[in-house]
Amino acid sequence: MSNECAGEHASVPRRMRFPEKNMYLPHMTWDVVFVVMCVTLLVAMPFIGLYVRRRWLTGQGGLFDCAYRISDGVPGSGWVLGLARYREDRLEWFRAFSLGLRPRVSLIRGMTTYVHQRPASGLEQVVLFENSHVILVRDRISSRELTLAMDVDTTMGLITWLESAPPGSHYIPASADSPL
Repeated sequence: MSNECAGEHASVPRRMRFPEKNMYLPHMTWDVVFVVMCVTLLVAMPFIGLYVRRRWLTGQGGLFDCAYRISDGVPGSGWVLGLARYREDRLEWFRAFSLGLRPRVSLIRGMTTYVHQRPASGLEQVVLFENSHVILVRDRISSRELTLAMDVDTTMGLITWLESAPPGSHYIPASADSPL
């Protein structure tokens, strides 16, 4: 039997001989592996994108958790989780689960006033970040009120930032009742 095998392949060099059938997976199995790898990569891409975006935003400056209320219809609803950062004279807010690199909401320090704050209540305690406080701010130009939610320390930081002036500026802080 060994003579038959040697005789059949005697004219073909050893490196060009075909491998044994049991030695490698069949061709169809490699197709399945390739498809599974592609599907896994497609499923993982949004999560990889969110991670890379978060790292990029963090590298641009201090980032903190901040929810924004997009609608006031039903109590406790309308909240969108997000991230915020201070950038020069602006507070920029980004959606947490978005791949966008531009802020969705931008509050200008000199045009925004603090109205009041309160602890999260009812359904808000479930929907918002842990130990959140709800803050109401008003745009001085349009009189539009915006609602944000963040932890207590960040709340105090926002109030301080809104009521203070950067060195050398001519910014005059105003209360919520001020006409400007």
